[in-house]
Order: sequence, then C-alpha cells, then structure tokens
Amino acid sequence: MPDVFVASSEKTVLPSVKARDLSTVSGHGQSMRRPWSSFVVNPRRIRFETQDKEEEVLLLLRRHLITNVGWVLVTLIASFVPLFAQVVPGIEMLPPRFQLVGAAAWYLLVLGYLLQNFFDWYFNVFLVTDERIIDIDFYSLIYKRVSAAKIRDLEDVTFSQVGAVRALFDYGTVYMQTAGAKVEFEFEEVPHPRKVAAFVNEMYLEEEQEEIEHRVR
Repeated sequence: MPDVFVASSEKTVLPSVKARDLSTVSGHGQSMRRPWSSFVVNPRRIRFETQDKEEEVLLLLRRHLITNVGWVLVTLIASFVPLFAQVVPGIEMLPPRFQLVGAAAWYLLVLGYLLQNFFDWYFNVFLVTDERIIDIDFYSLIYKRVSAAKIRDLEDVTFSQVGAVRALFDYGTVYMQTAGAKVEFEFEEVPHPRKVAAFVNEMYLEEEQEEIEHRVR
C-alpha cells in the first residue's frame, strides 16, 4: 500500500450536500455529547466569529486523539519527579518548607504544560460549512487566527497518510489549494483524511453544479 494517497475528483452527479446528505462522513461522526471528539459530523450549537447568519457547520475536526499521547506521557512522568527526588542524596538536608515550595512550583509548571497542550489541541479546529472551509489556529487565550476560503474557490483537494501509525489509526493531513493567490489550507493530523477529502470534493462539485444551473437559467 503506498504511503501517499490522492482523493478522487471524478466528475459524477452527486446528491445535494446542502440538503444535508452527509453520507460520505456520517459513518465516522461523533455526537457533540462527546466534548473530546476530534471528528464531529453536523455539530450542534457551534458558532464562530465570521459565521454568516444562514451558514451551517457540517463538519468539525481536530487533530486525532492519538497525537496527544506524547505530551500526556510527559505530563504523567513529570508528575512523579518530586516523588523520585526524595531519594536523591542530600535532598533531606533542605528545610521541609523549601522542599514543599519546590514541589508546588514544579507541579504548577506541569499543570501549565498540560493546559497549554490541551488548549492547543482543543481550540485548534478545522470547520467545513456549507459555504466555506475554516482553519482556526489557537495561539493563546487572547490570540487566535481564523483563515477561510469559499468552497467554490478550491482548485485541488488531496490528502497524505504517511507511515504505519497514521495508517493504523487512520489519520493524516488534508491539503486544499485555492484559486487566486494560490493559498493552501492544511487540515493537519485529522481523522479519516480520505473521507474528509472526498467530502470536500463532493461539496466543490455541488457548488460547481449550482453555478452551472444558475448560468443556464
């Protein structure tokens, strides 16, 4: 099996996505009752700052849960460091109050590391609406960047899934090239990249079909 796949863009007559035909991705979608989901189809009560009044979010994506394993393990290991420090020669000579303050400072650092990585995962989201693709990059609680492109402006949609781990857990990166300034959007490390790429391709074809019908009229 090759390491890199390209989603098919075969010109076929597709059912209307705007009629909420989400069959391409609905088999993997999770309910918003699961707040930690990284692949949510037709999410409810989701709004973003630049959302139009009639615009509907069809797909919400985060990085695959498995990508969090590294920092979770680091957090767990770091949590036991003060316990192991008790066996270090000479540590018992320090005043108990100094040891307590040092342990508290260490755990505050660990907590900060945990929260930073969690917020980075939870608030960095990718959205597909019935009109646009949205990339929300979270940098801190007071700063984020929102990038968007119209579905009809897409020129190419591909995805990559490199390596055994990504193939095993079915996650990868979806690339979307837009017209004009040749801006490329990357939905990084998202679950089911083949499904996502196929879904966006379907939406593009739907937009194209609607534009042709409008011109004919």
